[in-house]
Amino acid sequence: MGNFLDTPITDKETDIGEGLGMSYGLSAMQGWRAQMEDDHIQILGLPDLPQLSLFGVFDGHGGDSVAHYVAKHFPRCLLDTKQLTADMTAEEVTSRAQTAFEKALMAIDHEMSTLSEVESGQDQSGSTSVMTLISPSHIVCANTGDSRAVLARRGADNASTAVALSQDHKPFLPSEKERIEAAGSHVKFNRVNGDLAVSRALGDFVYKRCESVSAQEQAVTAFPEVLSEARLAGDEFIVLACDGIWDVMSSQEVVDKVREMLVSGRPPPPPPDEASSADDASGPPAEQRPSPPPPRAWDLGAVCECLIDHCLRLGSRDNMSVIIVLLDPALKPKPEANGPASSSSSGAAASTGAAETSAGTS
Repeated sequence: MGNFLDTPITDKETDIGEGLGMSYGLSAMQGWRAQMEDDHIQILGLPDLPQLSLFGVFDGHGGDSVAHYVAKHFPRCLLDTKQLTADMTAEEVTSRAQTAFEKALMAIDHEMSTLSEVESGQDQSGSTSVMTLISPSHIVCANTGDSRAVLARRGADNASTAVALSQDHKPFLPSEKERIEAAGSHVKFNRVNGDLAVSRALGDFVYKRCESVSAQEQAVTAFPEVLSEARLAGDEFIVLACDGIWDVMSSQEVVDKVREMLVSGRPPPPPPDEASSADDASGPPAEQRPSPPPPRAWDLGAVCECLIDHCLRLGSRDNMSVIIVLLDPALKPKPEANGPASSSSSGAAASTGAAETSAGTS
């Protein structure tokens, strides 16, 4: 296909932050792909709505333009819906957040369709989107595509169970296939028109040209599926990630891996043969490769980095982006007695309080 490198780019963009009784870590890595097409949002406390936090991962395809545009402009579109207010009751959060997500995602998709580079056909990129809006009482997740969000919830047996906050949108699913065919397209090789592997996405306007159906009912739609969970005392953390993570790990496996690292600390380095198995045989010999950077100080950003490295060893060939939102402060990573002195090994900037929207993976 020509879109893979001879050796993976393992440099990572990493960030951490905390506030509102939560903390988060995020990391993104280009990996084997020839281009980094992911982006993300992390906001602890929306403008004028400090009780609401917004996190999101956007997995671009066919280019990075749509993912970057959504990361930059979606918070504005969400607030422009006027659905979210400071005086919302707990009972109103879920319905208002769902309406806000639906309106905002359709609005930003229409907004992008009018950009000159899109109208000219110069840019035909698209992006999946998975976002969580977190209030003191609820977690509301809006999903468009096959990125995924999962909640780790501790049960009576003290084990963590993966609670799905989203469902992957694949063209072969009966409800998705029905919409695709009603819009004049078809599913071949489990792809829309034999090409696109997701049935919902932002951008991808070549699949949104059917004049007999609404924007919401196009073969590939930006309209999200919104799921809500009331927050419980046993809620431990949320993981949002692109399919580069989920291609090689199940939701429960990710929850188990993250919780193990939060409880037990930094995992030991893999054996030399396993560490090198992710490298392509055509790459330079091990003795000619640059030394890896020193490990990042043990924090939520480092947990994200370790999860990405684990998925690389498992064989993931895609860009990888992951956000971990820690809801239980008792699980916050403990500093290592003899660990690195700083947490800047990946060029990351730690932040506290309200975090800014980031497009740091470009």
